[in-house]
Amino acid sequence: MAQIVAGIACSHVPFMASEENWNRLREPERNNLREGFARARQLIEESRPDVLITFADDHFDRCFYDNLPAFLIGVGEEAAGPAVAGFDLPQVRVPIAGQLARFILREGLEGGVDFAFSEELALDHAEMAPMMHLTPRWDIPMVPIVVNAFAPPMPTLKRCFDVGAFVGACVQRWPQNQRVAVLGTGGLSHWVGPPQTGKINEEFDRWFLERLTAGGIAEITERYARYEDLEAVAGNGGHEIRDWLAVAGAMPAQMRPRVLAYEPLKAWFTGTGIMAWSS
Repeated sequence: MAQIVAGIACSHVPFMASEENWNRLREPERNNLREGFARARQLIEESRPDVLITFADDHFDRCFYDNLPAFLIGVGEEAAGPAVAGFDLPQVRVPIAGQLARFILREGLEGGVDFAFSEELALDHAEMAPMMHLTPRWDIPMVPIVVNAFAPPMPTLKRCFDVGAFVGACVQRWPQNQRVAVLGTGGLSHWVGPPQTGKINEEFDRWFLERLTAGGIAEITERYARYEDLEAVAGNGGHEIRDWLAVAGAMPAQMRPRVLAYEPLKAWFTGTGIMAWSS
């Protein structure tokens, strides 16, 4: 049977793809984040995953208002990226673990999670910017799951946690002997677009990280059951904590979370964090 061997949640600030933008950070910020990513990468390498499941959102470069699913899973042979060039992202092609992806898709359709699916899913900076630092060889077959955390109405925080739990249960039912890591990306607090571009709510970010570490999922999902309430304190970019909650849901009970790094990065306009789950 398959098993989940590691979990990572982190911000996906597109600036992190460029060394020039890393150099815009103050040295203590830069060192803290680099160390956090190094520890997360080490966890992945030591866990030796055969598959990487990702939860990440879209930025209107793969989906738009003409067709905007709550949850979309890639089931093709590979995922190419970036969907839109920029931010110094490299051109890559990553294999998709198609059998597991289709297993999760079918289990969902039979079990109450109606995933949309794509055989031509491209990668966004939401996956690529973190993967440049976590899986830079681009050689781990992935199951990319896109979560609508960009355009309301969105799936609730609780729904995202529950879908993550469903995916985790699917992995444990998957009959192949595979080791699976899970990555969720986005957030933390940031406001995209004027007049509040650059605003960061460090108090919210640290509260969220503390509650997530302590297992306070219900407190998070109940306090911010309405997307308007979350946006008021964490910005329109703060909706991306949905991807962190999906990872938390997917984790087996023995996997314990810990914060690897957090910095309220004014130079990157984003509260930027990294968290890991391991046994």
